[in-house]
Amino acid sequence: MRPAHIAALGAVAGLLAGYAAAAPRGTAVTTLYPVAHPVGLMVTTGGWAYCEQVRPIARRTGYTLLCGRYAEDGYLGPGQRHLRHLDWGNPRYLAGLARAVREAHARIGGRLVLAGVSYSGFGVAVLASHHPELHPDALIVVDSFLDLVARREKLPDQHETAREINLETGGSVAELRRRSVSLSGLAALVRAGTRVVVVWSVAVEEQRLFRGATCDVDADAATLSRLSRVLRRPVTGWVTHSRHGVDFWRYGQATVEGHPPGRPVVFTPTGRIPAGAVCA
Repeated sequence: MRPAHIAALGAVAGLLAGYAAAAPRGTAVTTLYPVAHPVGLMVTTGGWAYCEQVRPIARRTGYTLLCGRYAEDGYLGPGQRHLRHLDWGNPRYLAGLARAVREAHARIGGRLVLAGVSYSGFGVAVLASHHPELHPDALIVVDSFLDLVARREKLPDQHETAREINLETGGSVAELRRRSVSLSGLAALVRAGTRVVVVWSVAVEEQRLFRGATCDVDADAATLSRLSRVLRRPVTGWVTHSRHGVDFWRYGQATVEGHPPGRPVVFTPTGRIPAGAVCA
């Protein structure tokens, strides 16, 4: 996320505009941003910085927005990145957020869309795949990753995100795998009619910034390939060459409306990764 973009976000105004509900340590703090005559409920996760990126999209598309934040997360506004503590697929957090989503959707009605970019893309994908009983109409993941094991392996041990992951998860491969997106959960979602939209950039800058963690074969492509084999039918992803996050900010509304950006890449049960689907 660009520092200038973060600095421009109104954290205090955002919190005052919504209705925040506190939660015990280790669970979900949720904030609701209502609109008049909503067409449904949109959900994102990852706290303040990610919520602020989804708010304009929810507003333009007519959705009430529910944002989830891990109770331990102290990143509440500009200049507080050092206080960030994401859930990284914490099961207790996911259960609390899923409960809040069910309750809010029961009140609001209409469609249910889970959407996120970068970390929040992983967050909503984990939420949906570990709680397929939510039955979202759409799951939208942009410039993110689906495999937490691969994400951690891309980071040097001294990196602040590596330390954050280790602090929250303990860092074992078994725990990282348990907190990754569930393939069986994704398959259940697709079979139940959820529109799964995964968009990622293979730009050189994307590869450089994240060491391939959001664009190499283990980020999204391998999971979509395995999903195709489980479903025994083609699965489509979308590839662009944009800067990180731009496709979500610029084309979020179109994506929610069923028109994602980029070039479709089709994964088939053969297991072959389509040409151009991953960064070099």
